[in-house]
Amino acid sequence: MKIAMVVEHANPLPAHKGEPSGADSVHIAALSRHLAKLGHRVTVYVRRQDPEQPERARMGRGVNVEHLAAGPARPLSEDNAAEHTGAFAALLSERIAEDTPDVLHAVGWTSGLAAITAASGVDTPEPLPVVQTFHSLNVAERRAGLAARPDRARIEAAVAGRADAVVVNSDDQRFELARMGVPRNRVSVVPFGVDADQFSPEGATTAETWSPRKKGRTRVVTVADLSHGGAEVLIDALRRLPEAELTVVAGPAQVEVPLNEDARRLELHAKEAGVEDRVALTGPLSRKELPRLLRSADVFVSGAAYEPYGGAVVEAMACGLPVIARGTGSAAHAVVHGTTGTLLRASRPDAIARAVRTMLGEPTMSTAYGIAGVDRAASRYAWERVAGETEQVYRRVCPEREAELPRAAGADAD
Repeated sequence: MKIAMVVEHANPLPAHKGEPSGADSVHIAALSRHLAKLGHRVTVYVRRQDPEQPERARMGRGVNVEHLAAGPARPLSEDNAAEHTGAFAALLSERIAEDTPDVLHAVGWTSGLAAITAASGVDTPEPLPVVQTFHSLNVAERRAGLAARPDRARIEAAVAGRADAVVVNSDDQRFELARMGVPRNRVSVVPFGVDADQFSPEGATTAETWSPRKKGRTRVVTVADLSHGGAEVLIDALRRLPEAELTVVAGPAQVEVPLNEDARRLELHAKEAGVEDRVALTGPLSRKELPRLLRSADVFVSGAAYEPYGGAVVEAMACGLPVIARGTGSAAHAVVHGTTGTLLRASRPDAIARAVRTMLGEPTMSTAYGIAGVDRAASRYAWERVAGETEQVYRRVCPEREAELPRAAGADAD
């Protein structure tokens, strides 16, 4: 099967420290490679963000990346990139007319708009099927207290209504799509995956990118988008946990911590809370460094009001950490309450501190959570399974190709 993956805003090719940076880039890189291992040909269409990027690049066997020159050749914010979606869609239409795929798979709302527009401009005997992945929906973000984006919400609803199939990360998002009127049989829950070979309980736990643990302290670790908050509530919780220290990994965007306004604000917050000596803030860590940090910790805590991807939570589970998170979004799908961790009704400092004390006060329970988390991450979230479930979505929108596709085991179980 020829798959055209449309990702206007991200690039799966190595960027920072020889690897993709950002959750969407990691997702596309892993998914496309594993689809290729299943025998498919994948072309990823992205917007050119650097004048040095070639028009076409090979990412691996069966996977190519094409850079479309829509807008300035530099990274843009989501709002600014959306201004060039029309130009991106026009170039995409030209490319898929030259090399027509069996299915278009768009990731993100601007990519979905581009894919649907491009598909409608290509003359084929049958309409090109479009699969749409949403890692987050603005209606769900608003319910979690994040900013309203009315224009984006309208486009998301329109794209979801036009797509032949929709893929989301969690049952929460499937519920939101049902409220929009999207039939449930057109929506599949396929989570963000994890490399269980890289993220595992076994391996080194030391590195020089973070401060060494102080003797006798409990290490709490989190991965937080500094611009969206979530780390502040953990700092406030730290005031109630005098025996603990907190390591905050900035992500998913590339951040120069010493120069970043959000990082400086967070450091000031820690100082005002009187816990600056127990808070360490790192920049984004490589995929090699992050597992080493996770394995050095006692517990992973997400203070985010809304967890769209859930990748950091699953990676922590894969490294054997018990997890504490708010029971919304992808975290609620990943964490089995009372089995792999604790889900909270709200991300309040007192609730987080109480959950950390309870978990670490019962070492047997904490260890059991870690063991169960490793098993769940490896069985439910392996990229091989994620690719197999994605292939099953393609089967449903391309029934005429089903006989040509290899069977992937365990596609629809949870």
